[in-house]
Amino acid sequence: MNSSVIYAVNSTITGLTREESVRSYKALVHRSSSGSSVTLNEEGGMRNETIIKVVALSIIIVMGIFGNVMVIYSIVSNKRFHKPPFYYLISQSISDLSRAVFCLPFVLASVAQGSVWRHGDSACTLLAFANTFFVFSSAVSLMAIVVDRHLAIVYSHFHRRRSQGLLNLAIVILGWLVSFAVSFPPVFGMGTYRYIPEESQCAFKHKRYRKNDTLGFVLVFSGVIITTLFLYVRIFIFLRDHRKMRPLFREPPRSNNWTFFGPGANAQVVINWLNGMPMGPPAQMPTITQNLSQTTGRVVNLRTRKNEHLCRTFFIVTVTMYSLWIPYLMQAYISIFGKERSLSSIFITVSAWLTYSQVGISPFVYIFTNNSFRRKRDTKSANNPHYGHEAIPLE
Repeated sequence: MNSSVIYAVNSTITGLTREESVRSYKALVHRSSSGSSVTLNEEGGMRNETIIKVVALSIIIVMGIFGNVMVIYSIVSNKRFHKPPFYYLISQSISDLSRAVFCLPFVLASVAQGSVWRHGDSACTLLAFANTFFVFSSAVSLMAIVVDRHLAIVYSHFHRRRSQGLLNLAIVILGWLVSFAVSFPPVFGMGTYRYIPEESQCAFKHKRYRKNDTLGFVLVFSGVIITTLFLYVRIFIFLRDHRKMRPLFREPPRSNNWTFFGPGANAQVVINWLNGMPMGPPAQMPTITQNLSQTTGRVVNLRTRKNEHLCRTFFIVTVTMYSLWIPYLMQAYISIFGKERSLSSIFITVSAWLTYSQVGISPFVYIFTNNSFRRKRDTKSANNPHYGHEAIPLE
């Protein structure tokens, strides 16, 4: 198109001069060419971002499946771990494994297709329910672990009498029922399960607290986290105080004529008096008393050290999970109480992906902090009751 045609068109429509019309035409051509190059760059960047997300999520899924299967197998195949709190750890691993198998592959497919959902609203609601159920049951299992540790350390006698296999199974089932009760009502419209493009998943669509009732789930989940951390604080305070206690010293009873006297005789003095036996110590009595203070001290410290090691292992696993979920909880609270669209899409995406990574990180945190996984044991030596005593759980 030559300059005369440009001038004719622009002067007719806008009344511009010949020079102004030529300049506007050149600027339009420049914007069009630069816009096409920007579009191509954006498409290339989005393609690279999609590839990175697909690879990262695939690694998370593989880590989640492999790590949780390893944890479950190690507990089931070893009879030393057939006791609480390892029953609850199996429940937590099953929840994470189910999430890695049934939920994250749909997220992977959504990311590969450009963060769109093509499976219908019913499938989205079902997937969101399953994801919420597995997440909440995992958190409840971690809370059951800390409750068991608190009873085993603070109320050890009660724990030995009451902690039995059927009771532990009932607690696991109760935890799953509570998780079902919390996550199932939104299926019938109480709350909102929707597909969220920034997260590439079907989940709670958090809005203002006056528009839906997702606040209830967020408060319950926060309550589980706070209760779990509070009990761990109480456990560590108890262990610190009892680590400073002096060991119990039991003085044995002494006698050279079956009368038995001294602090260790207890009720034997009363029995001797009722039977008419002489009371009091003899004139001279060579005795050989065993000093039990050092032996008793070693037993107390060993039990304290083992209990503290177990609590530290489960505490690290718990803190790892909750640390990865705190940004998502912050996002939920801001969406409920803050202004609409006050969160950037980058923060929403990062917080969601941190929750995905929890499935693959948690089992390996347990593996690397547990002595039984870090030691290479020989099968013949494992049959020796004195072999590997440091990794044997007490309660």
